[in-house]
Amino acid sequence: MAKINTNSNVYTICYAAVLVVLVAFLLAFVSSALKPAQDANVAIDKKSQILASLNVRGLAKSEVEAKYDELIEETCVLTPDGQMIEGADAFGVETKEIGQKFPIYQATTAAGDEAFVLPLKGRGLWGGLWGYVAVTPDFKQVLGAYFDHESETAGLGALIKEPKFQEQFIGRPVFGSEELQVALTVVKKGTATAQTEVDGVTGATLTSKGVGEMVTAGIQQYVDAFSAYLDGMFGGQEPECGKRQQGCNGCPEADRARCQDGQDCNRPCCQNEAE
Repeated sequence: MAKINTNSNVYTICYAAVLVVLVAFLLAFVSSALKPAQDANVAIDKKSQILASLNVRGLAKSEVEAKYDELIEETCVLTPDGQMIEGADAFGVETKEIGQKFPIYQATTAAGDEAFVLPLKGRGLWGGLWGYVAVTPDFKQVLGAYFDHESETAGLGALIKEPKFQEQFIGRPVFGSEELQVALTVVKKGTATAQTEVDGVTGATLTSKGVGEMVTAGIQQYVDAFSAYLDGMFGGQEPECGKRQQGCNGCPEADRARCQDGQDCNRPCCQNEAE
């Protein structure tokens, strides 16, 4: 039997190739084995961000799932022209898809207020931005907000992730003087003059501008899509009390009860079902 020449080029190449194949196989195996845990962690993080927009923060990982199931009542996904995508789950819509799809979470805030949570995406100084804004079901007022980033500068643009910045949005009106035209935005620190203007982060003008554009343009897209959805359902007319109106996959029983009493009839959601 011929002795293998361990000093030959052929031996070196074959040895290296076998090692590469073995390492690649091991990495693929480990990645496959860890993927369910990684996916679960990503889902928990996303749910935590949605809950933060409802002013629920600081939960342990073990508490997130139960609180999310408690506060998120229904979800739906609209197209830009106001068509509801049947069977679509808002949670399954990726950030990069927002703009082609508009996921809406019908929820309750920490204070017990009804809300629509709207996922947004934008661009900062160094990379992508995203966030969740909770608004009243008529889209007129902000109830909570959460923002995050890919790679904004630590201590500057990265501060958009801090509650101190996000809490400025709570209670702000979404629209200005023009009906259904979103005016809510972020301006340079110290220059806010209107209720629809939120102070940006000191020293992070471009990141603050990116958040402002994301909020203004992003919410406007939802308003337009939802308005088109209502036009398709009601022919541009407000729903009448006493008739069942199907909005974002149904409404809480409290809404129907109020409408039966002749109250709160003009909110852009399913309103009522008189027995």
